[in-house]
Amino acid sequence: MMLPNGKIVDILSEVMCELCKWLQDTSTKAEAGGYIVGYKHSQTGNITLEDVSTPYSLDKRTRTRFVMHDPRHRLFLFQRKFQKSYYMGGWHTHPQNVPIPSSIDWDDWYGTLEVDKTGCEYAFFIILGISEMRVWVGDFRTKIIIEIQECQKQNGIYLLR
Repeated sequence: MMLPNGKIVDILSEVMCELCKWLQDTSTKAEAGGYIVGYKHSQTGNITLEDVSTPYSLDKRTRTRFVMHDPRHRLFLFQRKFQKSYYMGGWHTHPQNVPIPSSIDWDDWYGTLEVDKTGCEYAFFIILGISEMRVWVGDFRTKIIIEIQECQKQNGIYLLR
């Protein structure tokens, strides 16, 4: 996916597989969410998102709400930091085919840009719907949040602008 600064963010396939386990594809599944970790490549400036925390027993989960309460999410971040994988943002699910951020999501994201710090100049916000995933990035400097898209491909190779 192309970032506003022209660099690339790559979401590892293992992350995608883990996220897909939490899709709300039946009416009985509650929202899920967690943190995203990754790193900025020192030579290219590109970003890799390489792992996520997933719901724990003390989190609050309903069909339309997820709130991280379990301290194991913070432990996840602490442990990954020793592996040079840093907090990059958050993810959660929505019980919609194509997820649309709620006002709660927008408020939370703007709050993140005010108080959090990630391993790069952006915070990543992923929402998984039943049939589509959408990704937004918030710029810590400008406080602007935009949706980013997958890069164009030609013959299976991603093209830069």
